[in-house]
Amino acid sequence: MILRLEEIEKKVWEEEKLFLMKQVGILLIKNNAIKFGDYILASGKKSPYYIDLRQTISSPITMDWIANSLTRIILNEIGRDKIDKILGVPTAGVPFATVVSQKLGIPLIYYRQARKEHGVRKKVEGILDRNDRVLIIDDLITTGESVIETAEVIRDQGGVVNELVVLLDREQGGQLRLRSNRIEPHVLFKISDAMIWLHTVGLIEDKIFETLIKYIKEESQANSIRSS
Repeated sequence: MILRLEEIEKKVWEEEKLFLMKQVGILLIKNNAIKFGDYILASGKKSPYYIDLRQTISSPITMDWIANSLTRIILNEIGRDKIDKILGVPTAGVPFATVVSQKLGIPLIYYRQARKEHGVRKKVEGILDRNDRVLIIDDLITTGESVIETAEVIRDQGGVVNELVVLLDREQGGQLRLRSNRIEPHVLFKISDAMIWLHTVGLIEDKIFETLIKYIKEESQANSIRSS
């Protein structure tokens, strides 16, 4: 069977994403950005793990790998010519968006969660023109609420938001919520895929892995029931 060029490119990209997930996963472990224990998320939910990607800003090599991964997603799944501005969701998404903006030569903007009460009192920093196609970059997806809030602000200011690029998805229903708000998420990897691979290579102990997978499955099933 002879594959068409589009099929070859798709398979090559799938393999590249797998490679990037493995490399970034190792770096997250090395930088203590994946933590295991009992944590309370911003949503108020309990979790047996916590992803703290702010840890990575102190590692230039890790930051470069993450930014390169996000850049490759943009080039392979969206297209540079379909983006006028890049926006980082505060605060974790801003450092990644800044580096990606520099790599692609696309202007950066960012959103203030609290309006500035002096000067011009802007909610969006940088230059946002009407009908600018804005790509949102964040660190991860949990519920998707912070991205939806950001998109609403940009749309109110005249921008167009249809795409999101993130490093990982916690598989807690965020992707579905984003799509229901006309935002297509582009994700390097799902957390279950990363945990399975890290366990396979011995970087996560058996007992911890069992707890993680049970939690991820339960959260995924609960969100599927709520959305049905």
